[in-house]
Parts: sequence; C-alpha cells; structure tokens
Amino acid sequence: MADRILLVLGISAEEYGGIFIEKTAEGRNVKIKGKAQVAEESLMKEALLYARDYSKKVVALQILSSDLYHYGYNDIILTAPPKTQFLSYVRSKVIERGERCAERFRKLAKEHGVAVEIKTIEVDDPPSAVLEEARKGYDMIFLHREKKHLFPLLKKTTEQVLRKQGYRYIATC
Repeated sequence: MADRILLVLGISAEEYGGIFIEKTAEGRNVKIKGKAQVAEESLMKEALLYARDYSKKVVALQILSSDLYHYGYNDIILTAPPKTQFLSYVRSKVIERGERCAERFRKLAKEHGVAVEIKTIEVDDPPSAVLEEARKGYDMIFLHREKKHLFPLLKKTTEQVLRKQGYRYIATC
C-alpha cells in the first residue's frame, strides 16, 4: 500500500452553484457562493484528520473548471473578441478561486501537521483526470458527494467511474 491519500478538490463547485455571474452597477462580475467553500472545507478537514491519524501524506488534485466556459463558446450573439475576453475573464476568476482554495488547504494542513502536495489541472472531463491520478496508487480517495445525474447512463459521477474501475477505498463527504 502507498503511504499517501488522494484528495480531489473542485469537482462539486458547480453543483453547489459555486461560480455564477452577478449583475452589478459597473457591469457583470463572476462570483463564488459560500456553500461550495463550506463543502470543500469539510472535505479538506476529513482528509487531513484521516492523514494525521494514519501518518499519510495528502496529495490534493485540484480540478479547475467552470460551466461558464460553455456559455462563452456557444454564445451566438457575441463576436470573437468579446467571447475571448469573457473566456479569459472566467479563466482568471477560476484560477484565482483555485489559488485561494490551495492557500486555505495549505494553512489547514499546517495546523494539522500533515505533509501535502497540491496538483492543479484544468480539464473538461474531471472523472478521467481523477482516474488517471488514482492509478498512481493511493490508500484512500476523498471526494465530494456529487449529485446523481438525471440520465446516469450518459454522465457518471466521479465515484461511479472509480468504483467501476475497481477502486474500493473511497470516502465521500
């Protein structure tokens, strides 16, 4: 067995309404709702407590993505320059959110006295990225509990993909 655990961050931010567009007097701004941060924080704490109790290192796979990219690519009204500007703005906000999350995680890990490594990736298909990372060998995988999709045959949750590949030591919070 490996001496490390995998913590997957960023998957459920969209499901909790994590990133959205807010209309302000100056225009529009991409914001992050607090519910996603609370859910990620509890997942981080669970993984760190497990790692501390079993003397494991935590490898955090931080997945950066947003459903807002879809709107930027498929907007039929905007011309190319505003689309590009919108997509780069969304990307900068997603990266900014990722940096804040990583900093919170480092601070929590330091408080718990656990060694951590953070890998940040941008992908369109999170389950495949998590599966690829899980193949490197981990004792336990910590995931957010994802909502079941309306048509589960078309889109599986990350947990379903991992279990189908034979991973049994998965904790969902």
